[in-house]
Amino acid sequence: MSNPHNPEEIIAIVDDNDNIIGTCPRKNHAEGKLHRETSVLIVNLNNEILVQKRADNDRLDYSASGHFPFNEDYLEGAIREVQEELGLNIPKSKFVKISKHRIDYSKGCVNNRFVTLWESKGDYKIKDMKIDPSEVKSVKYMTVSELKRIIKKDPDSMSAGFAKSLQIYFTKKFL
Repeated sequence: MSNPHNPEEIIAIVDDNDNIIGTCPRKNHAEGKLHRETSVLIVNLNNEILVQKRADNDRLDYSASGHFPFNEDYLEGAIREVQEELGLNIPKSKFVKISKHRIDYSKGCVNNRFVTLWESKGDYKIKDMKIDPSEVKSVKYMTVSELKRIIKKDPDSMSAGFAKSLQIYFTKKFL
């Protein structure tokens, strides 16, 4: 298992078509190198989305997300991030790919990346989760309408890219 906070973790650097063209330590992605991240939305049986409040910036964020080593694919990274951040062991078959999209966020630190967004739907109870307090301050389920209201009224309360990914998710799932 990789160390979720290891700035020396080797990640893939990719071209505009998401082909691996090299590697670098995770800490160097802030130089604008195009890289890969994976993000998961855990959805309960009431169609509410598990949202975490990040420990590092106090912002709302995906159920689980992050960088992953160059020798993992997006799905392997998603499974591992859910395990590391939430303590849930969700089988590969429970992940549905929603989209792969590019986010280039250059306010503050540069974060130029491809994000693959996954949904995992099931009866996941917060009381059964083992939250990693170094990454996650808290988690709660939120309705689609609550999240849409936050995107409209207070998008800065969300982590970079989360609002954009949610909008893609809403378009694909709730037309």
